[in-house]
Amino acid sequence: MNEIDVLKSIADNLSERKSTAALNNYEVLCNNIKYVNSLLLWGSSSLLDIYNQLDVAYKNDSYVSDDFKDDSKGFYYFRTIIPRILLNDINIIKKFAYYSQPDDRVGITVETVGKLKKDFIDYNNLVTSTRQFIDSLVADAYQLVLLDAKEMNFQVLTSLYSFDRYATKSIRQALFNSAIQNSLTEFGNLEYNKRVRGQESSITKCDKKSFGEKVDFLFDSLNLSLDTDFKEEIKNLFAFSSEFTHIGYVSTFFTASDAPEVIFSDDISPYLPSTENFSELKYEILETATNFFVKTYLPSVMASLKKSLEPSVFGKFQNSISSIVSKITTDLKTRNNQYYFFIRQGLIGSQEVIDLTCMCGITNHWKPPHDLTNIYCKGCGSKFSLIEVEGDPGYIITSTGPARVIGSSAPDFNELSINEQNKLLRECNMAANNMSAKKISRNEKCPCGSGLKYKKCCGKK
Repeated sequence: MNEIDVLKSIADNLSERKSTAALNNYEVLCNNIKYVNSLLLWGSSSLLDIYNQLDVAYKNDSYVSDDFKDDSKGFYYFRTIIPRILLNDINIIKKFAYYSQPDDRVGITVETVGKLKKDFIDYNNLVTSTRQFIDSLVADAYQLVLLDAKEMNFQVLTSLYSFDRYATKSIRQALFNSAIQNSLTEFGNLEYNKRVRGQESSITKCDKKSFGEKVDFLFDSLNLSLDTDFKEEIKNLFAFSSEFTHIGYVSTFFTASDAPEVIFSDDISPYLPSTENFSELKYEILETATNFFVKTYLPSVMASLKKSLEPSVFGKFQNSISSIVSKITTDLKTRNNQYYFFIRQGLIGSQEVIDLTCMCGITNHWKPPHDLTNIYCKGCGSKFSLIEVEGDPGYIITSTGPARVIGSSAPDFNELSINEQNKLLRECNMAANNMSAKKISRNEKCPCGSGLKYKKCCGKK
């Protein structure tokens, strides 16, 4: 292959776009986007509460650690800077959440379905806000973990120096005081290499210049280095969003198409393939960004507070941040799982509607002829696997509790009397103890009494 062959492949690819196809369930995507978007907004609102408390705490000398009490030391000034970093990031998160909302499908008909069409502006707004989110929060997390005067000087002065180059007189007058103007002048007189190398500059340095270097540093510092897949996912998201931010050929070619689209429909409204494609990307970005928020960003905030606050004061903030991390992490795990249901043999293929209530709380009504390709939760995208049980067993006792066999004559567990509930729970505890005391082969019959092999019952993965 020579340069002409490569150029030809580029010319062909940038002139012959394939038709759009919808490969996911649009209704599920919208539900999951709404769910995770709400989680992230709740997280940013909770972070705002922490900011307000922290802003008060840093004004009290008795609340901060010794290194942060002496105004002759660099640490002292982080008492003002740390809350400002948090407030900056909260606004960035809110912007990202705005552009990652689910589609509004109210009133959409075949005649108005064009309102759901997604083009370059939609993609650019979403992915550019993603780039701002991931770039800014990584840079700020890096500063929060370091709390180094020269490193912070470099980041802020680089930003202010660029801002100052084009700012109007009125903006400059409102933003820059004489002290910062003197700092900018000294910064501007330094060659770039001297700004970066701390030993050649008395005011700035930057040990980790690239996005990837900062990510590697954070994962090492926060003991996340074993999670290499997620680290690469963060770097890949940054690279992908850079294409849209810099408006490369691929981003405009992919999104700026006027080709007609077929119209799909579900139980809610009509939609277009480009709508579903956009939502698929939106959900993937949103999930990665929210995971970054709880896995990397909030632990970085905690690291800075541990250095700067007295232990007793830090403990209260630690509990608050840990609660945010725990809730969001747990709630994220409710999406796109696989759940098992015990069902009375003979029910599948009958004329009955089979109600499958997912762990997310949505009841899915599986209608005849019970198509196995349609057995999933429309609320969260989780897949269902059914285990048929002979006769009318009522309940299957599992290590996690009593599971009612769907289609049996037994009432729901919460409809039983207290005595009957307690009896079932005692039997569950006995089954759990039996299983923990004995090493069970995956192919043995399950000791819970279901008659199934352990791997398909309590030992299922």
